[in-house]
Amino acid sequence: MGRHRRHIAAGLAWTLAFAYLLAELVTATAWTTPYSFRHDTISDLGITTCTQHACSPLHMVMNATFVVLGLLTIVGAIGLLDYIPHGPRQWSIVALAVVIGLSTAATGVFPSDGGIVVHTLAVMPAFVSRHIVLILLAIWLWKHRRLAAIWSGVCATTGLTGTVLLAIGLQIGITERLVFYPLPIWMAVTGTVIAFTAVRSTIPWPRARLSTLPAPLA
Repeated sequence: MGRHRRHIAAGLAWTLAFAYLLAELVTATAWTTPYSFRHDTISDLGITTCTQHACSPLHMVMNATFVVLGLLTIVGAIGLLDYIPHGPRQWSIVALAVVIGLSTAATGVFPSDGGIVVHTLAVMPAFVSRHIVLILLAIWLWKHRRLAAIWSGVCATTGLTGTVLLAIGLQIGITERLVFYPLPIWMAVTGTVIAFTAVRSTIPWPRARLSTLPAPLA
């Protein structure tokens, strides 16, 4: 597969992260008991059994979405390595993407009502690594891709702020989403931009116009 086609495919893979937000909304709407985005956790959407206070008939949708999001995270990261400076930095990003992807997928495989300890162990690697990868991207992209670095920094700051608020127990539904939403949103926006840029690069625009488009570092 040519570089441009690979970038388009990887960019589209990350763009599909937008579907994660839709899956949450659809699953929450289907609850037979009222679901609160302020007080209920994201993991509650994936519970497979019903109680007096929580019942998620579309739990399979949410859990499948976790698995797909995890796989898309890995696929996109591998396909877009050209946008990261070569060397150990590239493989650091791949390693973190694999950790985040497998952990996210495991979140869907091991829902919270199946054992909170196992579920927590599944969630924690992605919980930590998502902040690290965004911080590293903000640092490493600063010299070559200033706008992308700022975007990564904003997402990292939002996630870390959510982590602090979650630790002190404020509105768990909201603060948990401040922790988890920044990365899939970052992926979706970044993937859309890269896929669009790659598509434009395959069109025979005049040379002067092509020179304005961002290019991989490779």
